[in-house]
Amino acid sequence: MTDIPYLHRLAPDLAALVRAEDDLRHRPAPGGQMRDSLFWQVSLAEENICLQIYFFATDDGNAGCNICLWGGGIDPAVVDFHAGSIPEDCDFSSISLGGLSVRQDIGTQRSTLSYAGTRLKLDFSFAALHAAFSYHANADGLPAWMATNRIEQSGMLQGWLEIDGRRVSLDGRIGHRDHSWGLREWAMPQHWKWLAAYTPDGSITMNGWIWIAGGERGVAGYVARDGKVSPITAIRDHTEYDAEMMQQSAVMNIDYGAEQPMELRLSTFSAIRFPSSKRNPVTITEAGCAATLDGIAGSGQFETHWPTPYLDYLRQRKQAAQG
Repeated sequence: MTDIPYLHRLAPDLAALVRAEDDLRHRPAPGGQMRDSLFWQVSLAEENICLQIYFFATDDGNAGCNICLWGGGIDPAVVDFHAGSIPEDCDFSSISLGGLSVRQDIGTQRSTLSYAGTRLKLDFSFAALHAAFSYHANADGLPAWMATNRIEQSGMLQGWLEIDGRRVSLDGRIGHRDHSWGLREWAMPQHWKWLAAYTPDGSITMNGWIWIAGGERGVAGYVARDGKVSPITAIRDHTEYDAEMMQQSAVMNIDYGAEQPMELRLSTFSAIRFPSSKRNPVTITEAGCAATLDGIAGSGQFETHWPTPYLDYLRQRKQAAQG
């Protein structure tokens, strides 16, 4: 895949951490289990809308997806969940579930997605701006409780989405995707922040992940700019939350090997929260954000993970303090 005309380049030793076939389905070791998850998103700050598409499948064919769109003028938010199964011979080059269709061309690092729901319809392609980045390229690595491996990638979109009859062009928009595989211990992390942000022309894109688990803290992700993809080495962050502990804004100073850290500022325009469950008592909050990357206006998405009992305690404490 070295002949793909990427906008940003990953060092060969880091690019080698990801194989082309890693975008396809992973099979478990004999007697073992496996879970793949695939994710695409785009945030449009000037439209005040954020879209995410998430698909998962286990080794026995159990599968599910969520297609979510939220933001200004979308009331209520679209949160479409579908559950079902995929056939044994599905290798992820072509996926169909609950009205969602995904096609992946691993040779060109291009994916095409379409969906027809009650309120939301979409059809767009995602073309990678750089080779896929593995969290094993970061000094803190990828904790085994999270996944066997996880790859992240910025890309350019072509296509459209339509909400309640209103069509929004995605032509030339920048988005993000990831793919992780391996079993996840949802109860292990005490907190995480995951984010993606980008300038409108893709000249700067980034993905970051901050995790706290077992009393340890780590970071992962990359900054892509000036034609180069660089692993993040440190993130100093501060987040403001409302009375419901929904993230409202953040300032992050990100070290990635450059002479000066990159300053990322995020301001939430809308957020959604996924309900906790008895099986996985954690709460995920997704925020669509306006962003500035070293002062350049852009868009982003900012996710937080909390153990639900602790989140409830934080909410009650904050609300009591506010009277």
